[in-house]
Amino acid sequence: MVSMDLKKGASATGNDSHEVTEGKMFTHSDGDIAAAYADRLEGENAYTRKEEKRLRWKLDMRLVPILWLNITFSAMDKVTTSTAALYGMRTDTNLTGDRYSWVGSAFYFGYLLWCFPSGTILQKLPVAKTMASVQMVWGIVLIGTGFARNFETLIALRVLLGILEAPIVPGNFLVVGMWYSRREAPIRTGLMYTGLSVLFTGPIGYAIGYIPGGEQWRYFFWITGAITCAWAIVVGLLLPDNPVKAKFITERQKAISIDRVRADQTGIENKTFKKDQMIETFLDPKTWLMFFFHIWISIPNGGLTNFAPLIINGLGYSAQRSTLLTMPTGIMQTVSSYMCNGGVFLCAKYLPRYQTRGIWVIFSCVVGMIAAVFLYTLPVTSLHSRLAALYMSYFYLGGYIVGLGMATANTAGHTKKVTTNAMIFIAYCVSNIIAPQFFKAHQAPLYPLGMGAILASYGLSIITILAYMAYCARENRRRNLLDPTSGQKTHADTDFKDLTDKENIHFRYVW
Repeated sequence: MVSMDLKKGASATGNDSHEVTEGKMFTHSDGDIAAAYADRLEGENAYTRKEEKRLRWKLDMRLVPILWLNITFSAMDKVTTSTAALYGMRTDTNLTGDRYSWVGSAFYFGYLLWCFPSGTILQKLPVAKTMASVQMVWGIVLIGTGFARNFETLIALRVLLGILEAPIVPGNFLVVGMWYSRREAPIRTGLMYTGLSVLFTGPIGYAIGYIPGGEQWRYFFWITGAITCAWAIVVGLLLPDNPVKAKFITERQKAISIDRVRADQTGIENKTFKKDQMIETFLDPKTWLMFFFHIWISIPNGGLTNFAPLIINGLGYSAQRSTLLTMPTGIMQTVSSYMCNGGVFLCAKYLPRYQTRGIWVIFSCVVGMIAAVFLYTLPVTSLHSRLAALYMSYFYLGGYIVGLGMATANTAGHTKKVTTNAMIFIAYCVSNIIAPQFFKAHQAPLYPLGMGAILASYGLSIITILAYMAYCARENRRRNLLDPTSGQKTHADTDFKDLTDKENIHFRYVW
């Protein structure tokens, strides 16, 4: 690893074939894919603020809807079993005892198995084409789930579905990092990461209740699987792999896109796997703090997404009514996402001197914690109060998304990015495997053990994010003392060299 405070660029001109850093030879083949566009806009070719705003609007219109539906359809597909359970899937496939909990966990075993391989695949292969391909296959798997007749088949298909979804969220965050600056990313992340999958699962789940002949749950898998297959084609046609290969913008706009994210020092994309960056990821304290944060913050997700329809059903509502009553959970997730990520964006714009991301995470956790207390203590006869508390308990999503954005914004070096993403989603999987096991069938519909686990998870999330904030603040103070060029937009010695945040003395953390 290059020492941050001693790192020097040794090339005299932009035409040199290689550069030497302290203890490390850098060749241009090691650099970022965007390096060729780095200096095209200097002098008389400089772009205007109006050009940038026009381009940003163009990017938003193309990228944000696609990224939103990527997340929305994956969220819809992984919780199909919770709606299917209302229409007889547990009886038809012999899900006795806690078998249903294991069906919920099985998806995340597949996700966990494929976290690191999917990171490597996203680095080696075109990001957009990879996501489109796996979405097509998982749509077919989802359709196949509608034909399952026993516990073993369900488990196998759920594991396979988890494997196929593993590249989607990391791929989305790689795309956001390629196109948007760290100040712009939170609001786009909030827009793409919502709970609005309920706008599909609710109406579809309600409609299949009118299908005669029984086994309506199978139609739910067939319909959602077909939707995903159709969407995969759209992604393959419309989502670009990176700014350099994008066909919907001009060459000048490509250069502007790349220059817009230059000051963040995070790079665009590099297809060379670098072992030293992977090792650095495992030795970085930030990695492990964010790892444990995502274990804690994902406990509510793993429990509530699998059991919320059953909790509502257990309060005395019919299967059809329960599917509709789950819809406000997604609305609350969306409100949380917009409020927290919008808050981060506005604070960055109007209060740039202050670091507020961690504060919004803590706010999200406190709201969720209060809701968990009510769910733990309210009697089953308090129907409306329990429903309100259940809906508010989904407020965790805003803090979860801000945490994902912090990890992306605070990681540089492409191999380190994909390794960090893999670590975070391993934590997500571990949490979602564990969480359903706290919801014991004999404790329905109150599930006091599950609610207690959610309550504890919020407390641990707050402690961990405070430690992360303290580490980043201390590191920034240290770098400010060492780096005399703090605040400068361009740095010839580090721009687009695919350096990690630890190797690059000019890098500053957000917290």
